[in-house]
Amino acid sequence: MSRAAATFALLTAGLGALSAADSLFVALRPGVVPFVLLVLTILLSTGSGRALVGRLGLSDMSESQKTLAGMTLGLGMLSLGGFFLGAAGLYKPWAASALLAGLWISGYSQLVPALESLAPDQSLLRERPLAAAAVALPLIAALWMCLVPPHQYDSLVYHLALPQAYVREGRLFAPPGIVYTHFPQNGEMLFTLALLLGSDLLAQMYMWLSTALSIWWVFALGRREAPMSAILLASLFISTHAAVLLMSSTTYVEPLVMLWITAAALSFERWRQLAPEGGEARGWLILSALFTGLALGTKYYAGIGAAAFGLRLLYAWAFDRRRERVEDLLLFTGIVSALFAPWLIKNWICVRNPVFPFLYKYFENTGTGWNAELAAGYFRVLVEYGHVGGFFHSLINLPILLLRNPLRFGGGMDVLGDLGWDVILWLLPLGAWAASKNKTLRGLLLFCFLWGAAWFSSGVVLRFLTVLVPILALLGACGLVRLWEQLAPWARWAVGSSLAVMTAAHVFLFAFVHSTFGSGSTAFGLEKREDFLTRRLDYYACADWLKTHAAANDKVLVIGEQRGYYLGANHLPSTVHMPNLFVRRANEAKSGAALLGALRAEGFTKVMIVPHEAERLGAGLGSLTPEGAKNWKILEDTLKTEFAGRGCVVGRL
Repeated sequence: MSRAAATFALLTAGLGALSAADSLFVALRPGVVPFVLLVLTILLSTGSGRALVGRLGLSDMSESQKTLAGMTLGLGMLSLGGFFLGAAGLYKPWAASALLAGLWISGYSQLVPALESLAPDQSLLRERPLAAAAVALPLIAALWMCLVPPHQYDSLVYHLALPQAYVREGRLFAPPGIVYTHFPQNGEMLFTLALLLGSDLLAQMYMWLSTALSIWWVFALGRREAPMSAILLASLFISTHAAVLLMSSTTYVEPLVMLWITAAALSFERWRQLAPEGGEARGWLILSALFTGLALGTKYYAGIGAAAFGLRLLYAWAFDRRRERVEDLLLFTGIVSALFAPWLIKNWICVRNPVFPFLYKYFENTGTGWNAELAAGYFRVLVEYGHVGGFFHSLINLPILLLRNPLRFGGGMDVLGDLGWDVILWLLPLGAWAASKNKTLRGLLLFCFLWGAAWFSSGVVLRFLTVLVPILALLGACGLVRLWEQLAPWARWAVGSSLAVMTAAHVFLFAFVHSTFGSGSTAFGLEKREDFLTRRLDYYACADWLKTHAAANDKVLVIGEQRGYYLGANHLPSTVHMPNLFVRRANEAKSGAALLGALRAEGFTKVMIVPHEAERLGAGLGSLTPEGAKNWKILEDTLKTEFAGRGCVVGRL
């Protein structure tokens, strides 16, 4: 190469770097630090997890599978580490850094083998560049959308609001006004660590990582049972599933449950394959139990998976009365229970109900302000999309509703879990056909049936079924590839083009939802984070003002707004799931002055009112008596306005 050619190449590279700095870097700049922290998390999770997996003695596990299992298990170790930091009152940045450093040191020796283990998978993907690109591009789009500030309802009500309260307090405790604090929170423990490291974008990236690892599990273990064409097709179905893509760039914890349930199911089936041979196969069962316990510690509904595995182990023992089957059942149950126990113990200490809010008829004195009526109302909200017209009528209409009207199973922000189901559900009969010829696929199909039956019987939102997407995609892809061999050319064209259109429609839905949110302007650096949040949230202008104007001892009473995450000051949000303090105090007070004194006695120094959201929530916030309304009107008239923003006002008591 001539000197002139080399000079031109270097100058071109410099021009490209300048162009990127002028345009691309402006959009990517907010995500640089979170992305570096994400890579660090991946490395330390992989190393520490691989070290633990190596002790299971699984000689049949490939090096790349060991890396995958290690990374998945390492995320669980990070979550459990977050729990014990909170239990010890060590929610401090230095403690979070020490936890990461400890995991890094424990797995440092495994990093080089982990990186070397990826070579065979990379070779397989390089042989199919178009298929690999089709799977990767939607995932890259979802990662890019992680740059949009968290704004989804559940994220701001509790998925991030709880970690924020924990960080402010420096420990695990029960923040008043957030009833969800007594739910399992392995996901929130990861978010707490992300906030301690200074980034809520990192919290969203953790959910994206969960989706990427779910696809890798299907790719790594699925190819034992199916041709590579089916595995790549399944990976494409997962990466373009609209609900999965949308939740992968939020702090909704469904992707994390999806990862651990997918890993648990595939590990369980691998154990079933090897169990007759004895030896080291039980390591796969231990892995399945570990992942199941981590999932159950993230969401209560993962108990469906735990019950399904337990029933199958019990069934195996019923037909094989050997001692080994009893040991399998006891081992699985013991590991799952041990990983779930921290949350049971925490709930018993805090509210005297280990499985709050379940069994509320037996644990009525929970200390949360809930009574049986309020608890029953909460569960009615969960199942409000349930069996219209009766159980059997809904069962008969279920296939049509799932394929043509999935929004029937979840409104509001639950709509994120309703989109993109048509392909994998349409292919499910083909998956059942493929499973008839394969023991492992048959076990996965049975697992999906048990989970689906529990989901339908409970009548809850479709979002809670998202955890099955990887397994359903694998089943459907196996059936489709098997059918493809029997199709005439015209039929292949009809099936292939139709599935391509539906898959493209899923990506369009993903883009459409973000367009509706107005995410694009922020994701591409055209709008600042503060401007986006001010446009999306009525209360954000007041929250932003309070960041610089609230004193250390200020306590804010929030009227009409549940989404308290962006309120950095100590505050009590409104809620629709328990009695609101401002309603109770107004109704009890003898006068407006007495109401003011009662609120001051509770420690409140400021009031933030969000009128439009209060009007939207309406009676859900509670009802003021005529005397209570009069007292509240007097209080409002005496408040000294300190700040008025778009859609909110802050007053001093």
